[in-house]
Amino acid sequence: MSRRSNLLASLLLVPASLLVLLLVSELCFRFILPAPDLPAPAFIDGVLRHQPGQRGLYWAGDVRAPFSINAQGWNSARADYPLERPAKRTGALRIAVVGDSYVEALQVPPDQSLAEDLERDLGPGAEVFRYGISGAPLSQYLHMARKAALSAKPDVLIVLLVHNDFDESWHEAPGMYTKSFLHLRLGQNGSVEEIPPAPYSQGLISRIRNLSATWRYLAYGRQIRFEALRGLFLPQKQPARYQANIDVSSLAGREALDRRATGYLFGRLAAESAQAGARLLLVMDGVREPIEAGSPQAQDYGSGALRLNRMAAEEAARLGIPFLDLHPVFAEDFRAQQRPFAFKTDGHWNAHAHAVAARAVAARLREMGWTKPH
Repeated sequence: MSRRSNLLASLLLVPASLLVLLLVSELCFRFILPAPDLPAPAFIDGVLRHQPGQRGLYWAGDVRAPFSINAQGWNSARADYPLERPAKRTGALRIAVVGDSYVEALQVPPDQSLAEDLERDLGPGAEVFRYGISGAPLSQYLHMARKAALSAKPDVLIVLLVHNDFDESWHEAPGMYTKSFLHLRLGQNGSVEEIPPAPYSQGLISRIRNLSATWRYLAYGRQIRFEALRGLFLPQKQPARYQANIDVSSLAGREALDRRATGYLFGRLAAESAQAGARLLLVMDGVREPIEAGSPQAQDYGSGALRLNRMAAEEAARLGIPFLDLHPVFAEDFRAQQRPFAFKTDGHWNAHAHAVAARAVAARLREMGWTKPH
C-alpha cells in the first residue's frame, strides 16, 4: 500500500472511530443508562408550550421526576383544561397560575407542584390550572395570560414572579425559546412597545438536544456545561456576582428600566384580568440562599436580589394589585424546620418549597375573601 493510501486510511479512521463511539454511546444512553426525557416544544395558537400528550422522566443531578403534558401543552396532573364551566360546577373556584420553569415544575412529580398543592389546600370544588414554560420572562406571562390562561375564565389569575423576569422582559437573553416570547422595547422618551413573539423554529442545538440521548445524558443528567469550554480559548469578562439566578452587580444601574417595564406589565395584567372577569394576585419567590445560609443579607431589601422584591412590591402597591412576597414566608419556615427549598444540583423549588408556597397563597386568598367564584 502506498504512503498516500496509508495516510488516507489513517485520516478516515478518526471520523469512523468517532462515529462508532457516538453510536455506542447513543445505544448506552437510550437502553442501559437512559438519558433524561425532555418535553418537545410546540407553538400553538400563538403561544410557546409543549407538544400535547407527552410523558417522560426528567432527571438532572439529584432531581428525578416524571412529567405529564396535558391536552393544552402544559405540564400538569390535570389531563385537560376545559374552557367551558359546566352548569353543575358554576359554584366552583377556578384559578389559573402563570409563570416560567417554577410553574412548569419539571423537577417534581406533576401532583406535587404549586398548582396541585394549592388545589388540595383550597379543598373540594377548587380547580387550579397551571401554564408554565422554561425561560419565560414577565412580558411572556402577559402573553400567556392573554392567549391561554384567561381564556379558561378563571376567577383568579396568579402570576408567579422570579428574579430574572424583569430585565429579560426588555433585554433579550440567550436561549432556545427567547425569540418566541413577547418582549418590550423601552423608548428613550418613556414609551413602551410590545414586540410580538416569533413562531418557534427549532434550531440546531434544540434538534441535537431532542434527538441525541448522549447530549441529554451529559448536558442535563450529568450537568456538563459545554459552554464552559469557551473559557479555555476566549478572554473572560469580569465575573458576575450571582444571586437568585441573576447578576446582582448590575441591579442598581438598570433599576429605572426594570421599574418602567414592570409597571407597564403589571398594569396590563391588571387591566386584562379585570376585563376577563378575573382577580389578579402577584406572587414573588424569595431569595432563598441567604435564608438558608443564615446571612444578615436575608433581611436587607436594599441590596442583592431582594431589591427586586422591594421594587415589585412597590409597583404592585402603586397600581393597587395584591402582592405576596414569599421571602418572609420561606424565612419563617426555615427557622421552624431547617429544610432546604431547592435541590443540591438545581436551584428550582423542591416539593417542600412548592407546598410552603401553596399554603401561603391559599392563606392570602382566604384573607382576601377570594376563595369563592368572582
